[in-house]
Amino acid sequence: MKTYIYHPLILLVIILVTVSCENELPFNIKDNPPKLVMNAFINADSLTNVLFLNLTGKDYANHIENATVEVHVNGELRETLRPLPMETEYDKQCRFNITGKFASGEVVRIDAMTDDGKYHAWAEVTVPQRLDKIENIDTLTVPLIQNGHTQDYMRYKITFKDRPNEANFYRIVVDKQMRLWGYNHEEGGEDYLHWTKHITYSFIGREDIVLTDGQPSTGDDEDNGLFDTAKNIYGVFDDSRFRDTSYTMTVYNDPAIPYNNNYNGYYEGMDVIIRLLSITETEYYYLKALNLVDSDVYDETINEPLRYPSNVHGGTGMIGISTEVSQTVRIRENNPKRLAKINIGAGFISNFHLKDTPAPPIPAYQLVPSILPPESRQVD
Repeated sequence: MKTYIYHPLILLVIILVTVSCENELPFNIKDNPPKLVMNAFINADSLTNVLFLNLTGKDYANHIENATVEVHVNGELRETLRPLPMETEYDKQCRFNITGKFASGEVVRIDAMTDDGKYHAWAEVTVPQRLDKIENIDTLTVPLIQNGHTQDYMRYKITFKDRPNEANFYRIVVDKQMRLWGYNHEEGGEDYLHWTKHITYSFIGREDIVLTDGQPSTGDDEDNGLFDTAKNIYGVFDDSRFRDTSYTMTVYNDPAIPYNNNYNGYYEGMDVIIRLLSITETEYYYLKALNLVDSDVYDETINEPLRYPSNVHGGTGMIGISTEVSQTVRIRENNPKRLAKINIGAGFISNFHLKDTPAPPIPAYQLVPSILPPESRQVD
């Protein structure tokens, strides 16, 4: 699977540039010449990670057609990349496919250079250390108030141990997938084909003290507007509340089977993959900034301009590399003989290490902006 970071275009302009007449951000093209924008969220275990390259502009991102990307690991050149073909005539985003895996502790440097020699940007990231494992996941179906209504949700209590003697930054991903099967109509192969279809990354973490930065809430609190704070949409957290110890995190998601006839296969079951990513500090603060924007609590007309972190030198952008551990919870099974084994409140749990699965894609407007001076987006 590819690690996609979708390109910044119209929504970037709307969210990060549009301000009131009394609070406009000055832009002087002479003082702010175009710079390279380099973005990638890399899964260290994946053989397919995509890096995006643009130029900053006043009103829109400028596309690049001819450039080279070099990937160095511990000072040695590993890959030299050229742009991938354009996916559509309307999407001229410059993309590069990084095919190598990375090990914890490796120092990865990525350089991007335009063919005319005018622009050169680079970023250097140390691959985070992976968590040892997810020690346990307890599941139970419980009634939960959401948007003023009560319905059954699956509760997950996820226990893991912090890496000792260092400050760590993490991200939890709740990946709901449907398992499908179909007939193989090609000769010489298996009679049946099996595959998975991603459904949603949505989860509820409002009751967890770590995911809410010490401000847990309930469905009643949210409906009454008592907690008008940013939601942790991207599931990022640090270990400041459980350093060097074990912690049990509580999240919920909807276990219902989606009714959709566009899957082109027969329903076999439903899995939820709990993934714990180790991320860099810069990526942690970057995703916290996105939480603020996407939670509708940030108003650019009255708040100070949002300052995005960037670890790209000679340009702007975000290069993140993550490692992860995971477990699969089998919450539904379309097999009468096995259904008897499934308590609606508990799922099958199996160890499962994702070898080639990216973190959830970041929507278009959630890249480091390509339309404002980089200086307005750096974090001290």
